[in-house]
Amino acid sequence: MNSELAETLLALVLGVVMIAIGWLSYASKLRALDDPNDDSVLALDELVGKSKLESGGEYLVRIHRQSGNLQKDDQLFSSPEAAIKAAVSTFRRAKIEFAVMEENSSAEMRFRRPHYHHGGAAEGKKVGRARIFKIG
Repeated sequence: MNSELAETLLALVLGVVMIAIGWLSYASKLRALDDPNDDSVLALDELVGKSKLESGGEYLVRIHRQSGNLQKDDQLFSSPEAAIKAAVSTFRRAKIEFAVMEENSSAEMRFRRPHYHHGGAAEGKKVGRARIFKIG
């Protein structure tokens, strides 16, 4: 019985450590969100204003699930603003409030959800990231 108690305590300690690491990661993203000089984490409303995508040409929007598979078919837009708004709309429907910027250049914008959502059997089907790139 002594080894069972030790295993239970170890599992409890590991669980608390994992929760603490997750909370600290989330808290650091919230601090970056509040910092006006840090563009690594942005509210969805700020994405259009912070975009470095060039005007003109066509833009493809590709939404990926957390698993890496496509969430839905690619969409084509005639302006970067319309493309970003479409991606933001998908994130809002998924109840994602802010995004972590992975790339923001004149030809491509990539952002993802702030944390991996462990949603049970459907966890890989959750919206994971958006990629907007210029194709013409």
